Amino acid sequence: MPRTLTDDEYNFLQGRRQIADFVESIYNDPTLAKEAKALIKKKYPNIQIPDYDIEQRIEERIEASEKKRQDDEDAKRRSEEDERFSQLRAKTQKDYGFTDEAMNRLEQMMIERNIGDYEAAAMLMATKEPRASEPTFESNRWNHEKQDSFKEVSSDPEGYAQREIMKALHADRVAQRGR
Repeated sequence: MPRTLTDDEYNFLQGRRQIADFVESIYNDPTLAKEAKALIKKKYPNIQIPDYDIEQRIEERIEASEKKRQDDEDAKRRSEEDERFSQLRAKTQKDYGFTDEAMNRLEQMMIERNIGDYEAAAMLMATKEPRASEPTFESNRWNHEKQDSFKEVSSDPEGYAQREIMKALHADRVAQRGR
């Protein structure tokens, strides 16, 4: 049974048809389809759009795979850098004889002065804070018996003294002639 429409109903349906024609042309356009489907999904998240849904799942998997690969590369790079820095730190500590406390001060100075090289920072710190020299004596003894001339002195002290005086006089005369 045919139904008659009022003018208002007819105009309403015509407006809807025009909107449907506009949306359909955008929905089927290869350059605009993805954006149109994304907008539809945004407005109606539970609606099924098979080609768009599959494409989104594939893109999510690719992005997750790429992110995992990038994270693995970053972790490997960080690990290699940490290993290299720990080797440089140990080498610097060994070469310059720094204690752990001195290495902490060195690293603090590197941060304060924005120095990125352990070797350069160690050279600067070594010149600013020279190490005390190590004592060379073994005990309170002179260890004179270990000297080369000890046997000669102990066997003939007066003869040794006379020879040393004569050597000094001779060296003095040679020096005066050379002037």
